[in-house]
Amino acid sequence: QGGGGGGGGAPGAVSYQVQCADHVVSAILGRGGSVIKEMIQSSGASIRISQKGEYAPGTQNRIVTIAGTEQAANYAHQLVTAKIANPGGPGQ
Repeated sequence: QGGGGGGGGAPGAVSYQVQCADHVVSAILGRGGSVIKEMIQSSGASIRISQKGEYAPGTQNRIVTIAGTEQAANYAHQLVTAKIANPGGPGQ
């Protein structure tokens, strides 16, 4: 957990888009948004999920957008993909 450069945002910012099945969204969100809030706090990245009915073209998959510094976004990406791979699994 080393320190980084100053704040600011744009330099080094990256974003990812991950698709997930509609039924997995509830596992990513958690009850009252608790799981996604925890992922945002622990990673420092922004995580957004497309609205219900808003799917990736040609699929029934929702779009998860992750953005932040490279380190934050990479960590959030790991958290989100782990939750997609094992939606019923333990928290961490």
